[in-house]
Amino acid sequence: MPMEYTNNFNQLQDAIIRKKSVEIAYKNYQGEYSERIIKPIKFEMVERKTNFYDRLCIKAYCNLKKEDRVFAIYRIQKLKIIDWIKKPPKLSFRGF
Repeated sequence: MPMEYTNNFNQLQDAIIRKKSVEIAYKNYQGEYSERIIKPIKFEMVERKTNFYDRLCIKAYCNLKKEDRVFAIYRIQKLKIIDWIKKPPKLSFRGF
C-alpha cells in the first residue's frame, strides 16, 4: 500500500475519532481537481465494476455540495485536519 494512501487513511480515521473536519484536494475520475471541506462519517468499501477488487472510500458530508458524498481515498491528493465546522445554533424563543 503506498505511503500517501496509508497516511490519508490514518488522518481520516483520526478526524472521525476526534470529530474534526478535513480540507482536501481531490482528483475525480475525469482528472479534474477540486478543493473541499468534508466532515468524515465512516469508511466504506465500494464495488468496482471494471476490476475484481473493491475500493476503500470515505463517506463524508461535503460542504461544497451540501450533501453526503463518497470519496475514493486514493484520489485525495492533499489532506489537512481542521476544527469541526458546526451548524449555527437553533434559536429558542421561549419566554417571549
